[in-house]
Amino acid sequence: METGERATSGTPLRNSLWNLLFRVLSSTDFARIAWTAVLRGACLSFFKEPIDELPLSDNDASRLALKDRFFNLPEHRVYDLFEFLLLDDHGGLKEMDRKLIRRGLNDLLEREGSNVRLYHNRFRPYQDVLGFNEMAQAGDTVRLFDMAAAQLHMETAVAYLSRRPEPDSRGAIREAVLAVAAVAREVAAREVGRGGGDAPLVVGSVAHAAAAGIPAESVRGIDLLLRRAHTLSGLPIDGVESPAGEEPVDSREAHFLVVFASSLIVYLKG
Repeated sequence: METGERATSGTPLRNSLWNLLFRVLSSTDFARIAWTAVLRGACLSFFKEPIDELPLSDNDASRLALKDRFFNLPEHRVYDLFEFLLLDDHGGLKEMDRKLIRRGLNDLLEREGSNVRLYHNRFRPYQDVLGFNEMAQAGDTVRLFDMAAAQLHMETAVAYLSRRPEPDSRGAIREAVLAVAAVAREVAAREVGRGGGDAPLVVGSVAHAAAAGIPAESVRGIDLLLRRAHTLSGLPIDGVESPAGEEPVDSREAHFLVVFASSLIVYLKG
């Protein structure tokens, strides 16, 4: 959206987001109370403002009051507001309105060249459709196979990558590395379980899961990238802290490594 902290005038993206909200609420507001409900809910639970002087008896005045707040939000808080409206029952939106907004958001974001997309009611970083789909598929994979640890780490990795106003790149890489480790351990456990004993938890390698049918050449390449991710993650390697774990992390590399980890999870469970 804007490059500055606050909007002094509407950018095309911010204008389009407001217009979507306006069209949806106005099209279903037969009782003319929708803007009053949303303004009250947003001020109570999102803006955390006193509500005693809000124009709650005037629907049009409530719309203008919400519009003023919307266009004075910092960039990242506009996305926070939409997440609040889509997820929180205190937001005042009817479920039909939520469905209409969800249906229109990603087309709008693509049209305006935004670097995020909506996924499961959260805005996630978007560089290309392949990377976005890989992260989404990895999330679905660990849910489908009921892998609680991997699911938690993968969700946290994407949340760190999506953190606003600045992503937590190191945190995202760390959680992605741990998600891969959890999946690789489960894959290795299938083989170990046939002969008894427990599968090892190995961070930064999938060599122990190679029995899943990964070619040796692929294992070497995978482990090189995993080692890089492990080094940047801040996690100890063989019990020793890595100096690279304290250096700045390039957000582009972090995005690449999380997408790589997502693809690897899908591959390991294939």
